[in-house]
Amino acid sequence: MARKSKLSSAGKDAFISAVLEMLDEGTALRDLNLRKVARRLGCAHTNAYNYFGSFEELLWWSLREALERMIERAAGDVAENDGLESAGPAGGNLMEGYIDFALHHPAWYRLIWVEPLGGEPPREVSEYLDVPSRIYIEWLAGCTGREQGEEELAAGGRILHGYVHGELAAICSGRARINPEKLRSGLLAHTARLFALLFPDSKFFLKEGV
Repeated sequence: MARKSKLSSAGKDAFISAVLEMLDEGTALRDLNLRKVARRLGCAHTNAYNYFGSFEELLWWSLREALERMIERAAGDVAENDGLESAGPAGGNLMEGYIDFALHHPAWYRLIWVEPLGGEPPREVSEYLDVPSRIYIEWLAGCTGREQGEEELAAGGRILHGYVHGELAAICSGRARINPEKLRSGLLAHTARLFALLFPDSKFFLKEGV
């Protein structure tokens, strides 16, 4: 199922998609530039200035697109060929989808969380940066039955995400030397165990077979 464009034009989408594809294929962010991205698209690099003020702005928009795809994966609202079950805040494991996103797209995860980007993000990107945390807190509230404004919920959420992010940052940077399947199952098990310690009266959702 083709993914619908969410941005302002097909040309803008093409440059952003090219950046993400090249990162996914193993091109290091430090090795990317407008000329290489344009060459991928078969056009002059000056075409990029129809949509972006600079290469840094293109990277910020690529980060936003990676965030959107991360949210889709984590929430289960993904393309049919991804083969994931639907999982909303009240009935699915958002953290499992988040972990799987990072394991399938380590370069995108680094773009979102690790790689330093130059300049200031465009307003539309800056306004979107808080969306993942709002969805995460909504999911936690649905799992725990707590109010979204409770400090205990926010504190537990920070601890849970801090653990998962630390593990994923090491994995996505190539510093975790372990079988991928064992790595995934171990990370999910430890995440579920930590969730149970932080929210002992709540449920942590895992699909069967994990």
